[in-house]
Amino acid sequence: MSVRSLFWRRPCTLPENAAQCGGKALPKRDESYMEAQREAIARAALEVLLEKGVYETSLRDICKAAGISVGALYTHFKTTEEAIVAACTLHHLEEQRLPIPASWGEYVASLKVVRREHGSRDSKRFRLSLQFAAEISQMEQNPKGLAAIYHLYRERIAKSLRALQAAGEITLPLGLEMTTELHMQLASGAEYQLACDRELPSDGVLEALDVGLAMTAGRRAGPPDT
Repeated sequence: MSVRSLFWRRPCTLPENAAQCGGKALPKRDESYMEAQREAIARAALEVLLEKGVYETSLRDICKAAGISVGALYTHFKTTEEAIVAACTLHHLEEQRLPIPASWGEYVASLKVVRREHGSRDSKRFRLSLQFAAEISQMEQNPKGLAAIYHLYRERIAKSLRALQAAGEITLPLGLEMTTELHMQLASGAEYQLACDRELPSDGVLEALDVGLAMTAGRRAGPPDT
């Protein structure tokens, strides 16, 4: 799946073949060049956002990290939100390339949430998701491409559940679609609890997650690898 196809893009104003700037010919900026530049900007944006958070990151910060001008960034993204969406989509596309869990134990492990070490990359990633969610809640409509992120996450869970059903490990009594939605919500809820309440014992949260995943998938509740 091409990241380029997921998001709105302002058309490039350069001539198709070449342009003159200060007496020098600029190289042809074809589709592959533009897509590569867009992905490079998105990766740079992700690193800045993880380090500084949504509220402290400006478009100029992203430009500096990507080594581009503000004008070049506006060729691809007209707001910080669009750059965030593109950065998060790259992350989910990379996860899509990972092998589908081969057993129930691997599936549970793929959804397992842990109490992240303060200042770690994972803790910064979760901070970014919470800050961005807060911003989205105040918008009249979602940034372009946001739905694609949820689709990628949902698709991976659905593929995993379908494979486990085919292997006879689960029965999906509630159906694939409903179970997928429930598992997304169970995992997200447990992650939020552990991240936002440092005094909450993690064992109880993780045990409830294990039981909830097993019951909704049509599997006997118990240790994930039984």
